[in-house]
Amino acid sequence: MLHKVEKMIQAIPECIECDKITGEDCFIIRLVIRSIGQLDEILDELAEFAQCNTSIVKSTPVKRRLPPL
Repeated sequence: MLHKVEKMIQAIPECIECDKITGEDCFIIRLVIRSIGQLDEILDELAEFAQCNTSIVKSTPVKRRLPPL
């Protein structure tokens, strides 16, 4: 089932990044969307095969950076 969900995520054009993680959740997906309605459409598709939880990023205090060498 996870393989099917992974393929579905790969096909979402609004998905700019996805990590497979440990713990209760299986994936963290970063989407760029224009509206909550657009988010609902994506969640409706995924909900057929996976339980979905959402969070919205309010700010990014530390942007992605390279570790010190």
